[in-house]
Amino acid sequence: MSAARRAARLASASLAGAVMVVCGLVAPAAAHDYVVESTPSEGATLTELPENWMITANAPLLTLEGNGNAFAIVVTDADGLYYGDGCVEVSGASMTAPAAAGEPGEYAMTFQYVSSDGHTLSETYAFTYAPEAEEPVTEGSTAAPACGGETPAADGADGAAGDGAVPDETGAVLAAVAWIGGGLLAAAAITTIIVLANRRRPAGD
Repeated sequence: MSAARRAARLASASLAGAVMVVCGLVAPAAAHDYVVESTPSEGATLTELPENWMITANAPLLTLEGNGNAFAIVVTDADGLYYGDGCVEVSGASMTAPAAAGEPGEYAMTFQYVSSDGHTLSETYAFTYAPEAEEPVTEGSTAAPACGGETPAADGADGAAGDGAVPDETGAVLAAVAWIGGGLLAAAAITTIIVLANRRRPAGD
């Protein structure tokens, strides 16, 4: 086999490898993770208060150094009042938050998580709370609770600072994910450029 043919085969193999890397990175982004189980489910009627609100995806959720601040489960009633302590625990493909509710009625559970492909996904499930037996009644708050601290005031300076803490850390998580993915794409692009340049080079060089 001539040197030119060997070079051509090597170039083709390298190009195929680069394409596979790029396709392997693009394919997961086209199919985000999705919820396979939840408490409550969309449109459910709860006849008792569960121990935890829960969301389970089809793949392990993405956490960096155990940082769960990119994840949230927020429960509100028909009047827009918030329930719970704002804390979320992430384990594998599931995240949970201690369940709390006020009087029987219509509620909504809004949740956010970072899927295994690095995308932040969110959704809201409506449900009805109709306990058959006496359940603890939690007083709702007018502002979202902050994990590890007092419920922030609706219009106070302390509340604004508390609300700002989570988005900052969430941004750091997503920035790190974007940096890693961008580096891999750049490496694949450089490989492709080198291969194409070698293929265009005259056989005598």
